[in-house]
Amino acid sequence: MKKAIIYVRVSTEEQAKHGLSLDAQERVCQKLAEQNGYKSVEIIKDEGESAGSINRPGLKRMLRLCEEGGIETIFTVHSDRLARNTEDHLAMQRLFSKHNISIIYALQPNIDRKTALGQTMDTVMAAFNEMQRLAIAEKTKSALEEKAREGWFPGVAPLGYANVDNPNFRNGEISKRIIVLDAPKARMVKKLFELYATGNYSVYELSDMMRKQGLRTKKGGLLHPSKIYEMLKNPIYIGELHWGDIIVKNAKHKPIIDKKTFQRIQTILDNHNHHTCRRRKYQFLLRGFVYCADCGKRLTAEWHLKKSGLKFAYYHCPMRDGCKKSNYIDISVLEKQIENKFKEIQFSEDFIKLVCEKARIILEDKKKTINADKRSLYNQKTAIEQQRDVAEQKLFKGILSDEDFTRNRIRFKEELDDIQSAIDKLDEQKEVKVDEIQKILKFARNIYASYKEAPYSLKRLYLGFFWERFEVKSKVIIKAEPTLLFKTLLDNHKVIINDSWGD
Repeated sequence: MKKAIIYVRVSTEEQAKHGLSLDAQERVCQKLAEQNGYKSVEIIKDEGESAGSINRPGLKRMLRLCEEGGIETIFTVHSDRLARNTEDHLAMQRLFSKHNISIIYALQPNIDRKTALGQTMDTVMAAFNEMQRLAIAEKTKSALEEKAREGWFPGVAPLGYANVDNPNFRNGEISKRIIVLDAPKARMVKKLFELYATGNYSVYELSDMMRKQGLRTKKGGLLHPSKIYEMLKNPIYIGELHWGDIIVKNAKHKPIIDKKTFQRIQTILDNHNHHTCRRRKYQFLLRGFVYCADCGKRLTAEWHLKKSGLKFAYYHCPMRDGCKKSNYIDISVLEKQIENKFKEIQFSEDFIKLVCEKARIILEDKKKTINADKRSLYNQKTAIEQQRDVAEQKLFKGILSDEDFTRNRIRFKEELDDIQSAIDKLDEQKEVKVDEIQKILKFARNIYASYKEAPYSLKRLYLGFFWERFEVKSKVIIKAEPTLLFKTLLDNHKVIINDSWGD
């Protein structure tokens, strides 16, 4: 019996469910093969694969079997199952011709490609298949762009949002599917942004924290640091929509975070990128800040093991010349030099007063806003409790049925729980703001103490606030280059410093 391969394909899961499914294609081809006296040695399937490219696992296997020999015919329902790219189609036909393999289509007229007319018609059909693919792509692109212009995100919902049917579809809006907040995940996403905005957490620490709290990707995978970086940079979370060249500042989906928090995060990200702050096997505080004064190369930090078994770390110049030997410096010695330099920095009295007054105003404004929001929530709570009391009286008088009372009771409880949760969240925000203000005041009044007691990530921020780079020669920092911000404060006499490191 003659040997054949049956090849079936669908481009998307939706087509697999609602179009000519893989099973339907297989049945048609199997029946046709048996009618023509063929035995199918293998049924090859590509599900959710586009014919715009030959980079499909099933198709590559089919072509490999053809090259190995023994296959006489390939059965498929239509030429567009194999390719919707003219160049790919012709390349496959050359391969089939080389190995004397024929193609039989179940739902398309079969053409004798051995004749000039047959080859021409086959090429025309391949061109039409490609044109159809391009037309669909153009139509899809145009539809997505119109959806974006309307203010709705046209793609798969980002983490924290969910794709749902648009209740206003065909009633003034063209978008059939829109994105809305996925409440449980949105709360965790907001928490992620707020934690990073404090400057006390790296994306790696947040990845670990979010994993423990149960935040997963759309497909249920772990939230890797690279994914968190993407999220932190994505303006969709502040209510903006960026789709190609289309930018909608006030999109129709609800934002998860406010713009001030987002801008603060971008500043932190820029600072970390500038100083190459990323997760490593070992964290070295001055990595990216210290340079060799002789050659200008950035110093490298390493851990080593002594013969006694004790570990020690040092910074050194990476160059293989004379400056390398003179610039080996113990990590604790170098970091202590910089820590001591913070003793020589202090803000001026008028600047401290300005910071304190500004902090007081910020805290008072925040407290007023929180208290006003809490009063509103308490009023809502009182109104719901009164409705609940009325419902109870109606139950006793027989005006309200047991079923209706139970339904209302559940609703009242859910609404009261939501209000209490909102009140607790406002209290938490107040505590966080007080903690932030406390850190700011401590930093303004005693820079050295704030730096010395700060965790690793916050120390990096303090370093980046004051210094661009430090130059090291003969195990001593001989020059410190201040940041533009620090220079401005110095020029305006807002910072007092006893500079003993040279110009």
